[in-house]
Amino acid sequence: MKNIKKVLFGFLIVISIVSCFKDKSDEHKYITFVNKSDENIFIQMLWKGTISEADTLYECRLVTGYLVIKDSLYPIKNTDKIGGWETDFKAIPYIQFSVMDGEAYDKSKKEPCDTIRKYFPILHRYQLKLEDLQRMNWTVVYPPEE
Repeated sequence: MKNIKKVLFGFLIVISIVSCFKDKSDEHKYITFVNKSDENIFIQMLWKGTISEADTLYECRLVTGYLVIKDSLYPIKNTDKIGGWETDFKAIPYIQFSVMDGEAYDKSKKEPCDTIRKYFPILHRYQLKLEDLQRMNWTVVYPPEE
């Protein structure tokens, strides 16, 4: 009888601990980037604790980016296995998307960084906070509608 009480007590402790963890299944796993322009675009995403003015240029150290075909959309998945984008925003002030001409970037992506920065400037830069993305229903539209 004492063993059953110990097992039940242990079971209740485990249940109460597990129930304390927030269910993050309602967090957003995707930010959808919509290209409503007549040209393909290349977007580079930057999210970190601090973003300086120099970070508003093409980031050479980032090898990742997304080619978004004209008149289409691209879902950008959050890589956090536990939470979603909301969890990331607990550590970062905003997320930045830099938009470049996709065709020009594709032709020049093997060029040195200073060449890319000089001849293929950023067409538009978004710096979005959590509140911005919530208001936009987790959808970023290029060219900007606002």
